[in-house]
Amino acid sequence: MGSSAAILSLLQTLNLISESDSFLSHSDKLSILVEMDSVDETMAEIPGSKKVDAAAYERRVIDSLLIFLHLIDSHLSDPDHDDDIGFTLSLSQQLEIVQEEITSFFIATDEEEQICSSSSRYSNFASSYYNTENQQQNLLVGLDDQIRELKQWIFDPDSHYLVQSVMGMTGIGKTSLVKQVYNDPLVIQEFETRLFLHIGPDYTRLEDIMLRVLDELGVVIPSDKLDDSDYLEKQLSEALSTQKYLVVLDDVWDGDAYQILSNFPENRKGSRIIIISQIQRLYELIFPHKLIILPFLNDDDSWKLLHQTAFTNREEKCSRELEKIGKKIAKNCEGLPAAIIQVGENLRGKSFEEWKTLSEQEDPLVITRYDDTPLSKALFFSYMMLPQYLKSFFLYMGVFPKDYGISRSKLIKLWVSEGFLETEPGNEETFGYTLDLLILRSVVLRGKHTSVDMYSFKDCRLHFTFRSLCVSEAKSEKFFHILKKYTDCTPENIIMQQRLCVHNNVVLALTQVHEWMESVPNARSLLCFGPKQQYPVLLPFCFRLLKVLDALAIRFYEFPHQLLALLHLTHLSITCDRELPNSISTLSNLEVLIFTRHHNIKLSNNGPIYLPIDIWNMYKLKQLYCKGFDLPPPPDNCHLENLLTVSGVSVHSCTMEVLSRIPKLTRIAVQIESAHDSTETFNFFDHVASLYEKFQSFKFPNFPMNIRKISLSGCGFPWENMEVIASLPNLIVLKLRWYAFCGPLWKTSKGQFPSLEFLLLEDLDIVNLEFDIQSLRWVIVRHCYKLENISNQLKYTKLLEMDDCSPSFMKKVRECQSFSGAEVKISSSITDL
Repeated sequence: MGSSAAILSLLQTLNLISESDSFLSHSDKLSILVEMDSVDETMAEIPGSKKVDAAAYERRVIDSLLIFLHLIDSHLSDPDHDDDIGFTLSLSQQLEIVQEEITSFFIATDEEEQICSSSSRYSNFASSYYNTENQQQNLLVGLDDQIRELKQWIFDPDSHYLVQSVMGMTGIGKTSLVKQVYNDPLVIQEFETRLFLHIGPDYTRLEDIMLRVLDELGVVIPSDKLDDSDYLEKQLSEALSTQKYLVVLDDVWDGDAYQILSNFPENRKGSRIIIISQIQRLYELIFPHKLIILPFLNDDDSWKLLHQTAFTNREEKCSRELEKIGKKIAKNCEGLPAAIIQVGENLRGKSFEEWKTLSEQEDPLVITRYDDTPLSKALFFSYMMLPQYLKSFFLYMGVFPKDYGISRSKLIKLWVSEGFLETEPGNEETFGYTLDLLILRSVVLRGKHTSVDMYSFKDCRLHFTFRSLCVSEAKSEKFFHILKKYTDCTPENIIMQQRLCVHNNVVLALTQVHEWMESVPNARSLLCFGPKQQYPVLLPFCFRLLKVLDALAIRFYEFPHQLLALLHLTHLSITCDRELPNSISTLSNLEVLIFTRHHNIKLSNNGPIYLPIDIWNMYKLKQLYCKGFDLPPPPDNCHLENLLTVSGVSVHSCTMEVLSRIPKLTRIAVQIESAHDSTETFNFFDHVASLYEKFQSFKFPNFPMNIRKISLSGCGFPWENMEVIASLPNLIVLKLRWYAFCGPLWKTSKGQFPSLEFLLLEDLDIVNLEFDIQSLRWVIVRHCYKLENISNQLKYTKLLEMDDCSPSFMKKVRECQSFSGAEVKISSSITDL
């Protein structure tokens, strides 16, 4: 978990202690916070190779702290708790243990013997890992294109790029690929000098890296010049300036490693430098550069690699039945070569039944910090190398089920609600940058592109190996625990756990499970991710300290009034077939309220259905989603000062009376039932435009002059009405779905859409598109089955995606040369295109 997550738990617990609770003095609170913060800072400053050993001492601190926090939580969750002498004595004794462990941590991390031992241990780790890499090199499959690209750059006499970066997740084959190119006879013949240097995380000084390179070159440096960077740079230049060299810097982490690139002589002999790293943000610091991000293996290559690893003896045969099972196992490895190799080694000589058993397991490998395998060590080391503050964010991603497409917006909502960082209203996108950092460090995988930027992403996921590590670490550190089977719910499994994540809602239908949960009522979060049930199941409401309840996957016939006793709730997501009660305002700490119905049907044809009037008293509310409901006219002097986003309401919520009471609103998604009376329906345009000059996102529809993104669906407007939208100066994204506009021809004029970069057309009856939009960079066309022609004015477009349109038209696009300026991606459910 890392001490940052422990500090988070500590802060949340201390914040729950009221002024009237005298069992913990102010000085004790301050002391333990300062001491834990010092542990955090110390872990951050420990060199990379020593972090693994230091983690063992850190764990002892965290274990003692968790017991301390559990004592407080148990006391606070008891509604009849008294400040009795026994509790205070136990708390005092445990606090002494925490402080003793903190002292032991500092002593252990200061000892020189520990440092030397750690270096040796890291060397063993590195040796073990690279043995696997060498084995992987002998079985290298699926990377022919990347090998070809790297060689082409190496031999290209016209290339002005000195540096090429090879990046990707741990175990994906970066080192293996580069070694294969490095050892190619033609490459050996091409360069006078070749160096393959393992840098590692401990080379944080530029001088040390230069000394390493000079030592490999046989250059002796006087002892009084070891720290003279100018002298070392001069020696490096003299040693290489007359030669054609190939230098590989492998396993580059944070620090000054990249800075050495500016010290290499950039002669005109065709020299080359290759950087191998899993931290993708390094490439931004290397310019000019080229970049290769290694992909995961496809299913065919995965099976090929697994087969080669499991059947090393050519005389061994794989039956058709075993091949079918083996392909399933290979697919479950999710394309990671190192995982496939380890699974293949585990399967050598195993019986058909053992193969079958493995194929039926959720994951083909279980990864923990204690595994003595090269892959587990490498994955755990990648986790330990995360900055301290990122570890909690990373671990939290394990709360989601396997293969769960983690929505960027949902994840950020939960991070904020969990209190991972203090944020001011409107600054939540800071967490989006945090997610980007995890992606760039290759521990989180990208998902779908956003419409605003083809290089940013709507969702993400964890590779099963990292997810397995997250689940293991989180359970042992009481950060979260997953409930999927009956045995997962026993008291010994859930006691002291801060978050309970239900991945099988059926377990909540068991009476025994509810009784067990009631015996350990200290959880701060209850996350129910499904699968969705057709019939209601009971939800335990015994967690009096609960802050986050995500129960969208659970159906309620009636609103469960028991949850109104959970006064600490900041995040509530619930599916209910009835309306919210007026007493919802009892939850005065709510910042996120997501309220949906099991069936999206209109409850009444007699006008709008309003949320309870007391919704206007929920002053801390930041995000509101309530499809099918509207905000009622506000009482006098009531304002939702912190409300930033509103989704699911109708135009009845877009009156001047309502909108003027939400001063910080930045996004609103409006549901339109019909466009037949468009004059009355869209009168609210002027209201929004006049109240929110800096409005940036409005789903269906809104035309303030500074709008950047518009999504329309089901309006049925004629294309002539597009002129108002086409004149918007700052519009970047336009999404038209499900007959938003109707008619066979859409033609734009020069000067329209001056800033439009992204266009989505989906389920429209359009026949001909005639564009003249120079700023347009990305076009997606889906399910437009009548489309016959797109004009050839897309020379500025970088990406054109066609999905399930007319087969004849998609063939025409595939063969047409007029789109040569754009990358064209065509997908279809019809296989003979």
